[in-house]
Amino acid sequence: MGVIASAAAVVTALLLGAGLTWAVERLFARPGWDAGPTRGAELRGGLDLPNADRWLLPAGPVVALAGVALATVVVPFGPGLIGRDLGIGLFYVIVVVDFVVLGLALADWGANTPDSVEAFYRIVAQLVAYVVPLGLAYVGVVMMARSLSTVTVVEAQRDLWFVVLQPLGFLLYLVTGLMQSYRAPFLEPFADSIGGGVLSVTGGWSALLWRVALAGVLFVVAAIGAVLYLGGPSGPWLPGWAWMLAKTYALMALMLGLGRCVRPLSTAGMLALSWKVLIPAGLVNVLLVGGLILLGVGPRA
Repeated sequence: MGVIASAAAVVTALLLGAGLTWAVERLFARPGWDAGPTRGAELRGGLDLPNADRWLLPAGPVVALAGVALATVVVPFGPGLIGRDLGIGLFYVIVVVDFVVLGLALADWGANTPDSVEAFYRIVAQLVAYVVPLGLAYVGVVMMARSLSTVTVVEAQRDLWFVVLQPLGFLLYLVTGLMQSYRAPFLEPFADSIGGGVLSVTGGWSALLWRVALAGVLFVVAAIGAVLYLGGPSGPWLPGWAWMLAKTYALMALMLGLGRCVRPLSTAGMLALSWKVLIPAGLVNVLLVGGLILLGVGPRA
């Protein structure tokens, strides 16, 4: 795809994904539940924050949205429907999606209110909790596909999806994906106890950008999960883009539904879960995948 066509495809995918994500999340909303990043924000005008940094606060949503948009570049939505097939595509995704973390940190610190600074520290702690086990969920797939290219990963699952060979890795991705997208039960940076985090200190165009970015990050996490474990756009009868969207939103619904079955975890609870359960599970998954490869199980066997 050319540069202009790629840019148009990325913007279309991002806006469509964010809009449909918002609709899916409405289905799981319940009265009395902590809304997290889906809570309402003041869209009609800016907020008066006398101690805010004039550069950091408005830069936050721009950086976050840029990270989500850049991540969609390497998502294969069908044969030829990809912005760019990078040889280091999965590594690239890990890096650029966390621009959302950077954007949230900039905005919360820049707002310079007690609640927003507290949200800043919670965001950093949540990053520490998920980044290692998320990486381990990627490692098992990379080992079996023998490539970091998202297109190659999809092709490696032509005969059998990796969710069948790596169910533990798939479960690990679901949990860490909820952490990465700030969905229940991992809502601490947007908790009611701190007024909703960054969404309580933004308004106008900035609040609109946050809505798109925070919906978009869930869409990207689910889409990458479909690529890693569900064969991406591959499937019979239907066109590739239809399979990709179906798998993405099925995975999104599964994540949101499972997340609402567990009580919200504190920051300390997330860190304990990561070090005591998720990281050991990720290491076990890597060892199991290594054993399968030695036994000749999987693609190119």
